[in-house]
Amino acid sequence: MSELSTVKQGEFVTVARTDEIHEGSMVGVTVAGNQILLSKIGGKIYAMDAICSHSYGYLPKGSLKDHTVICPVHKAEYDIETGKVVKNVPALMKLAMHRGATDLRTYEVEAVGESIRIRV
Repeated sequence: MSELSTVKQGEFVTVARTDEIHEGSMVGVTVAGNQILLSKIGGKIYAMDAICSHSYGYLPKGSLKDHTVICPVHKAEYDIETGKVVKNVPALMKLAMHRGATDLRTYEVEAVGESIRIRV
């Protein structure tokens, strides 16, 4: 999906078609310069930031287990529904990099016809 660069904060924008997001998959889209992860679990579509807050790993390249997204870089884990850190990186990794993972933003999602829209 192409980047949407002129969107107003608080409005819904179309980011994908419903047939592009398959059950148990993770897809990355870009909206106004923000990388966003879309995923479908139990028939429901979720959206959250696609970049790990710890070491900037691209989460769509990670793995999805139940409702948890696992970063491909240092294995920080995030709840797909809330964006909250479920499991942080190891203490030595936090110490070495002077930071751990922090919660990510989630986005309200709606399906309108064949379109998936998120509120930015």
